[in-house]
Amino acid sequence: MKKFGALFLSLILAVSVFSGAASAATKPVSIWMDGAAVQFKQGAPMVENGTTLVPLRPLLEKLGVNLYWDGKNQTVTGTKSGLSFALQVGNDTAVVNGVVEELDAVPRVIRGTTYVPLRFVAEAVGYKVTWDAKNNAVALAQAGQPGGSTGFLWKAEKNGNVVYLLGSIHVAQARMYPLRPEIEAAYKASSYLGVEVDMTKVDSEAMEKLVEDKGVYKDGTTLKDHISAATYQALVNILKANQLDVTAFDQYEPWVVAQTLPSLQSEEDGYQANLGIDAYFMGKAAEDNKLIVPLESAESQLDMFDRFSPALQEAQLKEAIGGYNLPSSQGGAAIDALTRMWVTGDEDALLEMIKASAEDQEYYKALVIDRNLTMTSKIEGYLNDDDHVTRMVVVGAAHMLGNDGIVTHMKNDGYTVTKL
Repeated sequence: MKKFGALFLSLILAVSVFSGAASAATKPVSIWMDGAAVQFKQGAPMVENGTTLVPLRPLLEKLGVNLYWDGKNQTVTGTKSGLSFALQVGNDTAVVNGVVEELDAVPRVIRGTTYVPLRFVAEAVGYKVTWDAKNNAVALAQAGQPGGSTGFLWKAEKNGNVVYLLGSIHVAQARMYPLRPEIEAAYKASSYLGVEVDMTKVDSEAMEKLVEDKGVYKDGTTLKDHISAATYQALVNILKANQLDVTAFDQYEPWVVAQTLPSLQSEEDGYQANLGIDAYFMGKAAEDNKLIVPLESAESQLDMFDRFSPALQEAQLKEAIGGYNLPSSQGGAAIDALTRMWVTGDEDALLEMIKASAEDQEYYKALVIDRNLTMTSKIEGYLNDDDHVTRMVVVGAAHMLGNDGIVTHMKNDGYTVTKL
């Protein structure tokens, strides 16, 4: 993996604003299992008082649960791999492996369809449940890494203040969950959550307006007038292959298109912004009423891209097109390698990627050096406060290490930073 294109870098290094923008609009409740959407032909998932209820039969069939329905007593019994549970319509308790547990919501029949509490059923048969409040999405995943995904976690301390630093991947797969207990414990111990941009506060219409203000041509020219004929034709070919209007991107500047293509490709490969590590914790913080503190703004991130030189913008677009056109086996293998890097906490692979991003100095200075200095200053400010508070900061993993990394800066500035 000597060369990381824009497609793969965007999963872990690029800004959070583009990875989150696609999922900013309000959506119906959706259920995802191991990266694939669960289809419900009759009835639809719903949220009631914070509990997600789903149609019984399609969920249990998707989970591979052996189902027995007692119509007389309106009781359902499910078994899988030595685990078992029993639910009864209208009853607020259930039995899991012989132990009686209280339910957050009672099973019920709605228009002939039996609904059950999703979290209870999924966890009863060994699945991890992740709720993304912003996107009304629930991800179900079997444990992929013994003890949970390792990730990149550090603890910084000074003056009775603690900041946990977690390097994230902005776009992820459901199989990356659960996270190891130390990461979840760091979040639980923290009073505040720091992120690049608080996507729970970014309105989709406001985001669209920002992109329109900064990334749409207003001088009568189009994308075709600003990039080479070969690059434009390669983009047209992608649009044709997807049965889209060949002029769909004409109004946008190259940096907008370059950031859009990787997100489209990653979703095809089962990667979703609403499963990203930062999105996961923002969803938890919103659910827990925990204060989310942004280190940057959506506007500042878009301004950075808008300031890229024309040459760099076209180079980024060409890389994005090249990544999109990779054979599925190569593209999938490269993205899966990044996933394994995060799941196993492979610092050597992370450092290699950071080194690759430094090959273009204009790109590296804007995306890494300048932003790292700003974020480091804010994090060090937390440690110098007199409030004796524990915080968790979640930003792209590639911001953490290397000569210009946040962890490196903090150590050089005399702060105690320990790898966990």
